[in-house]
Amino acid sequence: MATTPEPPPPDRIEPVAPPEQPSIAPPPEEPVRQPDEIEPPAPDFDDPGRSPDEAPPEIHP
Repeated sequence: MATTPEPPPPDRIEPVAPPEQPSIAPPPEEPVRQPDEIEPPAPDFDDPGRSPDEAPPEIHP
């Protein structure tokens, strides 16, 4: 009896990685936007429920 298994024939060897499919990968000319690139909304100074740190600086004459 053989102690080491024989390798499969070449026609039965599965590829390590499938070929790249351009339909799934985004084109390099169009980068994917990340959520952190979205600017947060500006604080609403007219909102009566605003917090003190969001209040505009008071201008004294």
